[in-house]
Amino acid sequence: MAYNADLATATSMAPQLGTLSGSTTPTSTQANVIWARAYDQVRAALLANGLSTTVTASSVAAGWAQRAEMFLASGEVLMAKGSIGVNAESTAPALITMGETMLGSLPDIRQMLIDNGCSEDKGTADSRMGSHWTRAKNPEWDATPGGPDVPYAATPIFPDGSDL
Repeated sequence: MAYNADLATATSMAPQLGTLSGSTTPTSTQANVIWARAYDQVRAALLANGLSTTVTASSVAAGWAQRAEMFLASGEVLMAKGSIGVNAESTAPALITMGETMLGSLPDIRQMLIDNGCSEDKGTADSRMGSHWTRAKNPEWDATPGGPDVPYAATPIFPDGSDL
């Protein structure tokens, strides 16, 4: 389910679109496809930054996600209208850029979103960091004490064992 309640809300950053219907350019069906793409773009950015795509309703995180989705959907629907209509091109790129800027700010505002209605998804505490120990670990590693990978005693440095 998208972050905005309906198509009219999702495209509210571009009031010049008016009410979309089956006979407008773009049609409401085409605008819904664009809106779904904007929703997916916001979700992908959240996931790429280690955040869950589910946010608490009426929270700061929900408002942030709605606004980013609004900018992207409004700009892209307006771009679709401008490719056929007259002079819609000037506002559309600015709206899309604002949405992409919001998504680009996720690494900086990640903790704020977690504190205000979003939750961490699977992953590390910081999306920009990863643990070498988990990313590059040997899948065949046996952590059992006394096993081949974790001996009870260290391998002797000197062949005669005098270092033990």
